[in-house]
Amino acid sequence: MTPSKDLHQLIQSLSMSEKRYFKLTASLQGSEKFYLWLFDEIVKQKDYDENKIMEHSGRKKNTAWFSMAKKRLYNLLLKSMENYHAAALPEVKSHLHRAYFLYGKELYEQCRKVLDKAKKIAKENDLHWALLEIYRHAEMDLALKKFDPQWIEKIMEEELEEISLIQNTKIYRDLYYRLGVYYYRYGIARDKKHFAEIEKIIRNKYLKDESLAKTYEAKLKFYDTHALYAQIKGNATDACRHFTSSLRHMEEHPQKIKANLFYYITCLSNVLVACSNSNQYDKVSFFIGKLEKLNFIVTSQQIRPRFFWVLYYHKLNYLNSMGWFDKSNQTLKTVLSELPLYEERLNDFEKVNLFGHIAISFFGTGNFHQCISWLNRIRDEIHFAIRQDFENFLRLFYILAHYEAGHIDILPSLILSFYRFLHKKEQIYKFETILIYFFRNELPKINTQKELIPVFQKLKNELLPLEKDEYEKNAFEYFDYISWLESKIENKTFAEVVRRKIADTDGQKDLARS
Repeated sequence: MTPSKDLHQLIQSLSMSEKRYFKLTASLQGSEKFYLWLFDEIVKQKDYDENKIMEHSGRKKNTAWFSMAKKRLYNLLLKSMENYHAAALPEVKSHLHRAYFLYGKELYEQCRKVLDKAKKIAKENDLHWALLEIYRHAEMDLALKKFDPQWIEKIMEEELEEISLIQNTKIYRDLYYRLGVYYYRYGIARDKKHFAEIEKIIRNKYLKDESLAKTYEAKLKFYDTHALYAQIKGNATDACRHFTSSLRHMEEHPQKIKANLFYYITCLSNVLVACSNSNQYDKVSFFIGKLEKLNFIVTSQQIRPRFFWVLYYHKLNYLNSMGWFDKSNQTLKTVLSELPLYEERLNDFEKVNLFGHIAISFFGTGNFHQCISWLNRIRDEIHFAIRQDFENFLRLFYILAHYEAGHIDILPSLILSFYRFLHKKEQIYKFETILIYFFRNELPKINTQKELIPVFQKLKNELLPLEKDEYEKNAFEYFDYISWLESKIENKTFAEVVRRKIADTDGQKDLARS
């Protein structure tokens, strides 16, 4: 990438408030007017055209000077944005630089005051590495200069404590990421051979006692690791409880949320996934409301794509789960209008999940053409090499969508492809075996609509016990296959059956409360 394109991309990525801040600070600092003019010229260009800018500048022949001007503007912008997005770590570093300067001038009392400020900020934000830098070098230099034995001993004790806290945080990070690697490879566990690996992780002594987690981050990882374990085991209720503890821990430290809004949004997303999987839809509605309140707070160009994905992924999932497909399709109008703004900055995992829920939304209203179109986008455009459980669902859902669309002629090739995929991955479980047999052996024998009903009833009877099977129940996480079968048996819409099931569940909850 050329420096010119770097400059153009940087300027185009800035929000309106960031642009205003740069122009204001640049003018107040007495920056040459040419840099502000160059900035405005690049702002106007959707596609970078240097020749046009040089023609407008009247200095077309002086390319060397123009090259230096671009570098100067680039550095001015980064410096301005560094100030605009001032965070704890840069602030601590700034104080450290001042302390070293004052030390060099032998202004030791001033130096110590600045170091005290740096330590206060670092402690408030759990910047343990920064505290090590302060203790090990800056403050120790002062203590040695004054030859204060008591101070030197205190510094060594504080340094040892910080090293201990760093090690403690690392232990919990490593446990969480080890479990996370498993989850992103396989998703929800459906194979006995994988359980030994995850059981070994969760039995670690540091995950048995919350009090062993000594730092803010260590406690977060303690809750998140237990939540992830529950999610892998298919225990959505426990996952929801642990993720909610993680969220509560964050909300007890509001300054941490301000410093890392991205992580808070991710934490809300985790809670929503777990609450949805455990059918706690009242909680889902509550936490979506929390997300929506952030809409005007999330202004960062870096965080905004993630927020867009989290909000609409969960809104669509919630509306689809409730059987409110008409409302889901209304929400889709906003999603599809805003998607071009963020699509390039969504990763493959986010695209697959969002596109999958868009497809389910169309499926729920009987728009199978659009449903297949979005599933084709996943198949054709996205390289998706993680979460095998979700990939299995997408391939099976693709078959259901083509069946509903009446594309009977292509079903045999799709089913054969699905079988070969599962065989290659060694993931042919009871659930998939029953459905493959149905589509390959039972369905082709049917000649009339009347004959379909007992065949669908038989399939439903075979799948129902699997909802309670420890290793098979997780296949039902992404789509309500039983409601789909009941819609066929009762000759009702899929949406009607889903709404009835939700109403029945709510009624049972009310009875249990009474």
